[in-house]
Amino acid sequence: MITGDSRQQVIPPTRSRVKAGFVVYSPDSGKRNIIILDEGELAAIDRNNGIKTTVFKMHPGDLVGVAALLEHENFRYAIEATEDSTITVVTEECMESELKTLPVWMLAVIRSLSSKTRKLKDALHHTRCENTLKSLAEYCSHLEAKKKYPLKDLVHEFHWLTRIPSSVVNEEIKALARRKFLVQEGTGEDTTVYVVNTLLLQIFVDYQNATEHGVNWEPFTLSLAQKRLLVKISSVDQSTSMDAPAWIAFFKEAKLQIDVTEWIRMQQFGWFKPGRGNTFSPNTDKIKYYLAALRYETNIRGVL
Repeated sequence: MITGDSRQQVIPPTRSRVKAGFVVYSPDSGKRNIIILDEGELAAIDRNNGIKTTVFKMHPGDLVGVAALLEHENFRYAIEATEDSTITVVTEECMESELKTLPVWMLAVIRSLSSKTRKLKDALHHTRCENTLKSLAEYCSHLEAKKKYPLKDLVHEFHWLTRIPSSVVNEEIKALARRKFLVQEGTGEDTTVYVVNTLLLQIFVDYQNATEHGVNWEPFTLSLAQKRLLVKISSVDQSTSMDAPAWIAFFKEAKLQIDVTEWIRMQQFGWFKPGRGNTFSPNTDKIKYYLAALRYETNIRGVL
């Protein structure tokens, strides 16, 4: 202990032995302490709505309460000893007496590190996406179509990837099922989920992206004449290859409205693939994409 006119009295931390079941810290106490576990095991307990849940366990060398003490944040969990343990408690008075002996630059470093650590911990518990329905649809679009997945496993994995609460994930799965993109079967622990068509989920994600950016989504902007052209192209073999004038003549023979401007628009939609010698052939993947979007417009928009 240092005394004197030029130095503050330093209050040392306390080290003690506690029995299993002893409450080391209670959020109701209003105290801000750093708890360091030297030996044994401690557990952080959440008693939300009267239900006791173990949030995490502490092992020798672990500590809690730094943000609470340095940044005056509330620590909402109780800390209990799960076995006989030895702890070191750094009280607010103890920390203040120690900090007063430090240079200003060292104090700034400590506070900066504490703030960065807190932000990293917060990031682990916050969702990594804003549009949870779109995020789930994108995730499911990579699943194997028609393959049945246990609902609890799917929810658990998606929660682990995104930190979206399991209750929210379950509701979004129901939303995709209402749109006929997913199918749930069974009850309770035996409930399974399977994807009807991965293309529909990809289309739904693209539609959501366009909506978020406030732009019109091309499949839903087609005129009646363009839709008729699309249907006609879908009936043509993908190996068919002609130049632009021949394609325009082909559509006109089918009594469809088309001119050079409309032909350029079809190129922009991606309905044709360029070939050798200024020829073009149907882009079947893009055509299927647009046809599926139009067929399931009600499901995609969510107007059921």
